[in-house]
Amino acid sequence: MSIMQAVLQSSHFVVFNQVCRYPRVNCGYGKGDEPARFIFTRRGSFAITVGSKTFMARPGQAILLGKHIEYRVSHPDMCGCDCCTDIWIDDAMLDALGIASASPESSRVFPHDLQFQKTHVEMLVGLQRNGGDKLEAEEVLLSMLDHLLQIHAPARPKRKSAGTARQVARVEEAIIGHAGENLGIDGLAKLAGCSPFHLCRIFRQSTGQSLRQFRLQQRLGTALGRLGEGEEDLAALACDVGFSSHSHMTDAFKQALGKSPREMREELRQSDLRALKARLCA
Repeated sequence: MSIMQAVLQSSHFVVFNQVCRYPRVNCGYGKGDEPARFIFTRRGSFAITVGSKTFMARPGQAILLGKHIEYRVSHPDMCGCDCCTDIWIDDAMLDALGIASASPESSRVFPHDLQFQKTHVEMLVGLQRNGGDKLEAEEVLLSMLDHLLQIHAPARPKRKSAGTARQVARVEEAIIGHAGENLGIDGLAKLAGCSPFHLCRIFRQSTGQSLRQFRLQQRLGTALGRLGEGEEDLAALACDVGFSSHSHMTDAFKQALGKSPREMREELRQSDLRALKARLCA
């Protein structure tokens, strides 16, 4: 079941809150009649295939799809729940951001950190709370996207073989699809068809993270998305996303973001577009 709720419709942006859960219906493809958009995943994961390229939409990685692009969507976890913020952008804003809008080559991924994960969750909550001021909302969106492009956009990636890319993608999908489990390195290496040592090396070269760091980012990113939705049962949340206990999750949050899950939930509940804009422009 796919639910698509518009939280902002302005002259330059349309922002949707999308939730897709089992049974998957009407979420498998794009016909090529849609504007350019950024997709920010708050929970779960899904793959977007454009031509011969496949991009993984997951916490910690935004996706830009160019204008009028045909694409297919698939879900590693068919029974899970995937939530994303889908930001449609007109040509004027694309030009302002310096993004080419028409070709499939303009589609790409933008890895980002947990602080930015928190920022885009705040943005959605702020729009849901007080998105009536469309000018302010547009300023926040433009500042947030510019911040992503200028600060978090990855350096030009080193070329890697198609075989290596497939190996890394299989391991990413396995970790994301089983984020609540502690998949061992031997099992992941078997899935990739290489030795554990070789997997560690190619994974870090491709993603800039160790296997452990990548898995932790997925768990924290998914937890942030659920805290933004107002999750009350923190012990259940810790278990769902793969932490051994509530205290284990709390320690991970404090180390990565400087706040406990409870403190983060209260901060997200108070998300305000004006305060977010001031922080982004500081």
